[in-house]
Amino acid sequence: MNRGICSSITVYPQGELSADAVRACWEKSYADRSFVRVLPENIQPDVANVVGTNRIDINVTPDPRTGRYLICSAEDNLLKGAGGQAVQSLNICMGLSESTGLP
Repeated sequence: MNRGICSSITVYPQGELSADAVRACWEKSYADRSFVRVLPENIQPDVANVVGTNRIDINVTPDPRTGRYLICSAEDNLLKGAGGQAVQSLNICMGLSESTGLP
């Protein structure tokens, strides 16, 4: 396995909120964030697709068996880890583009 972190989180939906609505909310919230990629329906995050990047891939899928949503994410823990976060945070503090110095 390539280096990285995959997370799987299960949550109960609030009210009548669909997985598509959750994804649409994320897409709106992260539209100007170059290091977050909300994946299309039926495409699951995979560490192989984020190795060597400061990006995190995320998706939500309904589980009709349990009535919960499955939220999955993948990130390269070396670049998206403490080092990449430090550079990204410094860039923001200094008024630079978040991606300055990051692949």
